[in-house]
Amino acid sequence: MSANRGTHGVDYLGAMQFPRASALAEVQYSEQTPTTFDLVDQGARDWTSWVTLNQTAGRARIDRRWETPPGKALANCTLVRPSSGHSWMPLATGLALARAIDGLIDSSPEIKWPNDVLIGGRKVSGILCEMRGDAVIVGFGVNLVQSGDELLETATSLGQEGARDSAEALADAVLAGVLRGLQSLVPRLGTEELLQDVSASCSTLGQRVRAEMPDGSRILGKAARLDADGGLVIATEVGERTVTAGDIVHLRSEK
Repeated sequence: MSANRGTHGVDYLGAMQFPRASALAEVQYSEQTPTTFDLVDQGARDWTSWVTLNQTAGRARIDRRWETPPGKALANCTLVRPSSGHSWMPLATGLALARAIDGLIDSSPEIKWPNDVLIGGRKVSGILCEMRGDAVIVGFGVNLVQSGDELLETATSLGQEGARDSAEALADAVLAGVLRGLQSLVPRLGTEELLQDVSASCSTLGQRVRAEMPDGSRILGKAARLDADGGLVIATEVGERTVTAGDIVHLRSEK
């Protein structure tokens, strides 16, 4: 198959690589890239997606790296322009991912606040949303077919959870499901309906948690609910605290 030269000088293969997703949006596939965030053209049409199965220096929250073996994990950025409710984008993306993955595996995925998708308590997907002008760049990675010895003990892959297809077929199915889900969810950002749907899929709620804040402080308590902006309300010994950023550790043994 011939390649097209992308905006950033990267060779993109044709949309036939992702037939299901390409029916919903423009998909630009790269054989390899340091990070799909580097490929994004802010002037592209809504829902344009930049995707690879070989990301060599993936970005995650708090300056972390998302590292995966070549050909075994999906990395994607999708350009979205919501009219409101921007703070809900990571959770809406998590809900779209959980729903897209659900039909591919043997068990049900859950959202971990604010930006992970878990299967049986182990991470299968991470989300990073970045504002650029009036657009939100929705980045996410999904472990597709890694074996157990290629993953951290706290992680899993779709293959480990019962998915039987190839990495390429799974990547297309996941991306198509996320695009379809977000196209339905983005108009509902900030609504009570979305809050209820996310809450029902969020395994963080109801658990004792430790919130590790950007300033180094910690908040201990029970994750009570989500607020109207998607923040996590934690019931502590001295009252409720709302967390809008930080790492959440599930303290299952203390429930």
